[in-house]
Amino acid sequence: MEIRKFAAQEDRVETGPVQFGDDWPGYFIRGDNAFAIRMAIASYIVNHNDWLAKAQLTAFVQDLDECNVNKELVKDLQEGEK
Repeated sequence: MEIRKFAAQEDRVETGPVQFGDDWPGYFIRGDNAFAIRMAIASYIVNHNDWLAKAQLTAFVQDLDECNVNKELVKDLQEGEK
């Protein structure tokens, strides 16, 4: 996949939900956070009992939920995970 480049931002963009103008929200992962998320995914694939990886991935899923404009769907999905 090719890296798409955009104009420089005034503020540092942190890992998390981001929206550019009127476009749909998306999720930006800073390079320094990408490796940690990658390690959590790989660890959980190998060992579903890894509580630290599960906690990291749970937080990641909650962040991804913030990008969804259908808040009712997000609520329903979160309630179904309990």
